[in-house]
Amino acid sequence: MGNYDESLPVVTGTVVNNSTKEDNSDFSGKGEKQTPKCRDPIFALLLYINVAAIAGVVGVYGVDGGTSDAGDTDEDTTIEGFEGYIYVAIATGAFGLLFSALSLMVLMRIPQILIKTSLIMTVVLSGVWAAIAFAAGNLVGGIIGAIIFALSCCYAYSVWSRIPFATANLVTACKAVSSNCGITIAAYFFAALSFAWSVLWSVAIVAVQDRTTTCVEDENGIEVCESINPGFLFLLFLSFFFTQQVIQNTLHVSVAGVVGK
Repeated sequence: MGNYDESLPVVTGTVVNNSTKEDNSDFSGKGEKQTPKCRDPIFALLLYINVAAIAGVVGVYGVDGGTSDAGDTDEDTTIEGFEGYIYVAIATGAFGLLFSALSLMVLMRIPQILIKTSLIMTVVLSGVWAAIAFAAGNLVGGIIGAIIFALSCCYAYSVWSRIPFATANLVTACKAVSSNCGITIAAYFFAALSFAWSVLWSVAIVAVQDRTTTCVEDENGIEVCESINPGFLFLLFLSFFFTQQVIQNTLHVSVAGVVGK
């Protein structure tokens, strides 16, 4: 004890008795194979009811039109009245599919530098935004841009040392996807399904707005329309979010099931 050097570090640990350790020689490194079955029947039923309800709204109010309170056919509730909304939904969906395809190509090409590039671009673009705002005389926009630029710099500085680990994970994921390219077909299928759902939901919400909104003329002869019922809006947005989450999570577990094998 007298010869103990206090400058040496003290290491503490727990003694493990190997004689009581279970034999894991049969462990293959993979989990148990689970039997395929529906594990959330209640939410599956809610999904079917949700999609059927939206499709029913579109079928009754968005396509057939129905009749107004006066008994006349309401031309605005036919599908022709929603062409503008449908075109917008189709355009945004097509852009999303194209952008997803380009993003996947870029990701597979440069996974090693993608994280650093995106982080640097965030800092540069926020700085450009602040500079342009100040140059245009927009003081408020310039101050907001400067704050975002400062926060972006702080964030980049704080996470820069962790980028190699994140890059290694990204490269590993890209190699897993490239060795199972068939999963990209499932990804595009779910993207198309999400796009179709967005179009269907867009027609439904416009149809509900058209059917539930009443317009009357005031004493000055100006037509005043009431806002859509907030309860209907809440249910419609909940329906949209719920279905999109189901599609997204289904894709996630499909990819995880293929890559994790």
